[in-house]
Amino acid sequence: MGAAPQNGMGVASLVLALLGIIGCLPLIGGILGIVFGRIGMRNAEQGLATNGGVAKAGYIIGIIAVVLSVIGIIFAIISSIASA
Repeated sequence: MGAAPQNGMGVASLVLALLGIIGCLPLIGGILGIVFGRIGMRNAEQGLATNGGVAKAGYIIGIIAVVLSVIGIIFAIISSIASA
């Protein structure tokens, strides 16, 4: 019996999405979290990976990070226009 397949994409997705949500990599982390999460979920569906839940969590948190980043950008633009 071989070693159980792992899901590096799922772990990368979760880490990048969390970095996106805490503000270290606001927009880029969220986008990469979404992309890697989707790849990780697909790998888990095909049986190539075992932790599909981690990939799904990264995917969802990545979406939240992107939404919060876009809201922050819109707020910054509006506040700069209002202060001018």
